[in-house]
Amino acid sequence: MFRKTQSIIFVFLFFISSLSLAQDKPVFWEEKYSDEVFTYLLMERIVEVKADWSTQETIHMVAKIQKERAKSLGEIPISYDKSFQEIKDIKAFITTPEGRKLKYKSIQDLNPYSGDPLYSDSCIKIITMPNVVVGSVIDWQATIITKKPIIKDAFWHSFGFSFDAPVKSLRYKLIIPKNIAIQIKNHNIKINPQIKEEANKIIYSWQKDFIDKFEFEEQMPPSDEFIEYVTVSNIKEWRDIANWYWSLISKNLRISSFMKDKVKEIIKDKDIAEDKIEAIIKYIRDNFRYVSMSFGYHRYEPHPSDEVFNNKYGDCKDQVLVCMALLKGAGITVYPALFCDEDLGNPKDKLPMPTHFGHVILRIELKDKFYYTDVLAEGYRFNEIPLELQGGYVFVVNDKGGFFEQLPVLGETENFTFKESKFIIKEDGSALVETLSLWSKELSIRLKQSWKNMTEKEKKELLEGLDEAYTAGGNMLERNYENLDSDYGQIKSFIKYEKPRWAEVSGDFMSFGAGGYIRDKYFLKEKRIYPIMFWLNSLDKETNIYFIPENFEIVNCPKNIILKNEFIEFSRNYKVEGRKIIETEIIRNKRARIPASDYNKVKDFYNQLVQLTNEKIIIKKKYR
Repeated sequence: MFRKTQSIIFVFLFFISSLSLAQDKPVFWEEKYSDEVFTYLLMERIVEVKADWSTQETIHMVAKIQKERAKSLGEIPISYDKSFQEIKDIKAFITTPEGRKLKYKSIQDLNPYSGDPLYSDSCIKIITMPNVVVGSVIDWQATIITKKPIIKDAFWHSFGFSFDAPVKSLRYKLIIPKNIAIQIKNHNIKINPQIKEEANKIIYSWQKDFIDKFEFEEQMPPSDEFIEYVTVSNIKEWRDIANWYWSLISKNLRISSFMKDKVKEIIKDKDIAEDKIEAIIKYIRDNFRYVSMSFGYHRYEPHPSDEVFNNKYGDCKDQVLVCMALLKGAGITVYPALFCDEDLGNPKDKLPMPTHFGHVILRIELKDKFYYTDVLAEGYRFNEIPLELQGGYVFVVNDKGGFFEQLPVLGETENFTFKESKFIIKEDGSALVETLSLWSKELSIRLKQSWKNMTEKEKKELLEGLDEAYTAGGNMLERNYENLDSDYGQIKSFIKYEKPRWAEVSGDFMSFGAGGYIRDKYFLKEKRIYPIMFWLNSLDKETNIYFIPENFEIVNCPKNIILKNEFIEFSRNYKVEGRKIIETEIIRNKRARIPASDYNKVKDFYNQLVQLTNEKIIIKKKYR
């Protein structure tokens, strides 16, 4: 009897405490985020799929302005495509700190790409709010009507639960006809919808309250591993996506007689397949300009290849199709590959939908080898993977249902630079300097592209500017830049110059050397939430050879430095040979993933780098 009474009392007390916690939580949430720039008091989206596959999406947002920086929320953008979408039922008002309720000031349509090389039906409807001050609350609502889907009888959507500001209440509702079977997949979140049947419809409802702000950190692993969202799709499998896109490719892949003649002209003196591929891609890069062609349903469908060829412009999917036509004309097997950045996660593990991809590249097949080529990536040969594509995912589209692959992350030799300098030091601290450098591939490409489009006057001014930067008022004696006018390869430079006051002079002492590193902006916080990702492999080697004057002696030569861990190896070594000091620095970055628990190890590396590299070589004048 005693135990039973005690149990009832416990349940009663628990019920009372639960009510108290429920009442306190909103107050706690608002206090917790009172110092945020802004908060979302409500985020609500209702998406309804009609029997004719048109959709109606109603968005309702309520945000509180808490800092001056959030006043930009007074311009509310709603994106849509005027060719197959319309926006209606706009309601927007603001409640001032004094409690006045004011209607929006104006609504206007703008072209988001005005002035850019882009032809698009994309529009932004801008709602302008008055009296946006700290303490005011913006409340707006609009409905977007989509007349028909991109893919016939297909529907897909995504709902996010991670945001740039805290959210007090989040509600999503999906209304679909009973005869449409959908798949639902959660990503990084455990949440199930409430399901209700109503007449000939099924209603799915998601709700989550008191959502914390998602805090991004530098050098995170793919954000797709942490962002919370739900996807919905009625597309059964990836084969359906492949069949849909392959039909668009087949429909628009046309090669005219003029194009056939051009292929013969381009490859007339090329005997091997690799040279033919390189020549055709170079022709496209030299003769076509990039213009995004996102008109209506052409945001996915390429324009006919013969039309693009004649116009000599198009976006990635258009130029890929032209390249496919020309390569096929040369007897090369080639397929389009839809590209997704590594940060967005592997599409293979997600529900089938075309919105996972933002770029199109080529898969070229030669006997038992294959290559992935970005037609737009000037400066790269067809068998080279640009830095920004490494590690990304592709869905290769063909007539067999397509397949997924991940692009490789290249080794350190593909991201290699070196610099070798000789310094003949004079007694007054000036120096005669000779430097041989191999520039990074990315920097080489950027400079070569700029150089190619410069006037002779601009080229002269650029070189003079580089001379001044190197010599600091000294005298440039010799300079040579190899590969500056070539289509491929890294730039190799040699310069020889006289530089006054090269060393730091203090009385009879002179100091010089590679010097110390400055603590950069990364890894400064006390704690870390997410793992740390170092994405690429690279190798940088720098050698400095110092020739000291005859009447000077070495007073201090720094100790050798070696810092080594999972993500980087740093070494700086010194070797003395008579009057010559050889300083060699090697930095080897390694692709690695570090758990958040090892955050202090990462911080320690950068702190040690600053501390240990401060020391310099010191020499002193001798008196006989």
